[in-house]
Amino acid sequence: MEKRKVKLDKKDWRLLYELEKNARLPLQGLAKKLGTSKQLIRYMLNKFEEQKIVQAYTAIIDSSRLGYSTYRLYIKFSQVNTPEKREEFYHFLASIPETTIVNSIDMRWDAGLIIAVQSVDAFYAVFDRIMQKRAFIDEYNAAVYSPVHHFTRSLLSPEPTNEVPAIRVMGGHEKVECEESDVKILQELAKNVRQPIVRIAQKVKLGAQHVSRRISAMEKNGVIQGYRPLLNWKLLGYSYYKIDLKLKSFSHNKELFSYCHHHPQIIQVNQTIGGGDFEFEVFAKSDAEFHSILKEILEKFSDTVINYDYFIVGKPYKETFMAF
Repeated sequence: MEKRKVKLDKKDWRLLYELEKNARLPLQGLAKKLGTSKQLIRYMLNKFEEQKIVQAYTAIIDSSRLGYSTYRLYIKFSQVNTPEKREEFYHFLASIPETTIVNSIDMRWDAGLIIAVQSVDAFYAVFDRIMQKRAFIDEYNAAVYSPVHHFTRSLLSPEPTNEVPAIRVMGGHEKVECEESDVKILQELAKNVRQPIVRIAQKVKLGAQHVSRRISAMEKNGVIQGYRPLLNWKLLGYSYYKIDLKLKSFSHNKELFSYCHHHPQIIQVNQTIGGGDFEFEVFAKSDAEFHSILKEILEKFSDTVINYDYFIVGKPYKETFMAF
């Protein structure tokens, strides 16, 4: 697959890495991290946005702490055999309010989507809406996420780093006590975490101090797991791979998880019911690099891995941590 890459220097990559760790860090804080001026940071951010490298600055929200469960659905198309029909189907999936992620997929499946709802009945209502197009669906697979572990993507660092990637956990938690205004605040943070508190307060019709306190409270209780940019990885020269391992037993899952956590190009581990025994996601600059990473894992854990499957995650049609 041909990629149109943008040319970035070392300072550009360093800024992307700092944003990955905390996309809400003020200009002054970013300038201090890079040893430069606020004016240059502002210029660099504007450049990232104009070049479509950064598509948004969003909050990583653990919706399970708000009473939501997360389901994943893979779909293989049937009779969707023109680019126009495929685009129409992807946009249909993205238009469903409960979907948070919608991606095209290359290889076994054609579409992958994440659905956040508060009950099994609510999930079935979304599923039933999708199944109204059953004539265009050859097969599907549904699974429950519990939970998903996002790692700080240290591959953005322009040089090797000794920093242990932070783990942002989504799913698998009890509901926490929240105020009625919290969802409105989260909806604004999901759109742009870099907007000033005063602007968020104006939009939600609350005092700035109250909004600031509620954001701090949600960071403390785990509803907000962090802040990161939504990046165009294709422009950065990366392809996105999803791997499912079939295991002899789960006895080495801790070692597998630790290996993935510390690997700079493994960005996520998913625990599922109805999916693979062990699932993880990788960014690689080429198929050869991906297969090298996969081979290394298969050799290191040859005593526990029976088989594997993988596919390439394609175009994102929807990407948010907020579906409420």
